[in-house]
Amino acid sequence: MVDDELQNVRKRLLKINEKIKNYSSLGGDTKPFNEQEHKSSKYASVQEIPVDEMRAKLRAINQYIRDRAAGKDVKPPVFTRRAAPPPPPVERRVSHVVVEEPVEEIGDVPEEPSSVEEEEAATIELPALVTRGRKKTALRLGVGLDLGTAYIVASREVEDKRVFVKNERNAFLSVRGDQSTKELLSKLKIKYIGLGEKLYVLGSMALELADIFGRETQRSMNMGILNPSEGESIPIIQLLVKNILWEPREKGEVCCFSIPAQPIDRDQDTIYHRGVFEGILRNIGFDPMIIDEGYAVVLSELEAQDFTGIGVSCGAGMVNICAAYKSMPVQSFSITRGGDWIDKSASTVLGIPMSRVSHIKEHGLDIKNPKSREEEAIAIYYRNYINYLVESMSRVFGKSSDTLQFKEPVDIVFAGGSSMVSGFISVVKEEIKAAKFGFSVGNILHAKEPFTSVVRGCLFNAIEGGEKK
Repeated sequence: MVDDELQNVRKRLLKINEKIKNYSSLGGDTKPFNEQEHKSSKYASVQEIPVDEMRAKLRAINQYIRDRAAGKDVKPPVFTRRAAPPPPPVERRVSHVVVEEPVEEIGDVPEEPSSVEEEEAATIELPALVTRGRKKTALRLGVGLDLGTAYIVASREVEDKRVFVKNERNAFLSVRGDQSTKELLSKLKIKYIGLGEKLYVLGSMALELADIFGRETQRSMNMGILNPSEGESIPIIQLLVKNILWEPREKGEVCCFSIPAQPIDRDQDTIYHRGVFEGILRNIGFDPMIIDEGYAVVLSELEAQDFTGIGVSCGAGMVNICAAYKSMPVQSFSITRGGDWIDKSASTVLGIPMSRVSHIKEHGLDIKNPKSREEEAIAIYYRNYINYLVESMSRVFGKSSDTLQFKEPVDIVFAGGSSMVSGFISVVKEEIKAAKFGFSVGNILHAKEPFTSVVRGCLFNAIEGGEKK
């Protein structure tokens, strides 16, 4: 259990600190070392290690934490003598949030500068707006919110056509709610909340801990909508949304959020999902607006095509597809296979946690050139997933009268986290060659920024909608 592992980490760190206090001559208030007293103490059974060696090991542990926080795929340090194992890697740019019933934000820990922070602060361009008579301000009103199964992403314009984007992994992991666990999580600057008598680690660190300790993360959303199997879904997603969004620039500022289109392979009701998030945004002070996820990709990526073409958002829970003609959506639908389906399928055949599969996917996998048994299994399911996606598109578009107005070849653009694996577009092109859509296919494109494509489309729509009010 992760709770026991966390406690073991804490106990081992305390033992190392105690040894440093006893053996080191640094510090005016340090009590002189008494060998007899030490031998009779509760640490007598611990192997004695020189101070310099202990400090070197602590430096190695700290370097491992910094490397993991920077996104590097490094192995934990291995020590030949008994020493404390490295604590879970620290997630940079996170808030330490303690929440008791009812959910309530308490405070932040100081943020540390890092390369991760610089990357998150990078700005990207927004497509040109087509509304006439738009406001002549450097900071137009409107916020975009991509409510993904795996990530929540928010965007806001910081200057004309330049956008600030930030994200949080939509995941949590339950741990024991005692005081010692709280102190350890606080010391390691791990974001968590308290609900009743339980603690929940939030965000990217939930996935890190799940991978380290062989557990599965918990999700507030499943297949694109709120997860009914997790009783904590609503309070946790409410807190995540509140923390990732900015304060409205004025009362009633529009926040456009993405919702999945109706799936063709499953009965799914989005009314409750939509209503919950509309309520959350109104409580924050925004005027909520919705947009189909696939249509958001069209707005974000197909400006050069006069917003005519097909946008495909490949997310963790679903794939959303929208065909549009001159910025008007003509057909939207979804399928309920996404990145999570790949993770779950590969996890079952490999006998490893889904969190481990996710880690492999996100660290250099090429589905056309797998290099291990694990990568081979993931690549097999990726190809099946792409085949299913293209067949579904062919089946829908081939029977649809709505897409008959496409007289010219139609470009198709792919976006979303599941499209970011190496080899994805190449395999898509192979599958589309054999498909029949009822119209000529033009270019097969990959979004300029696949991860932020949906949220930029949401922001585009929010600004347009706000200026039409």
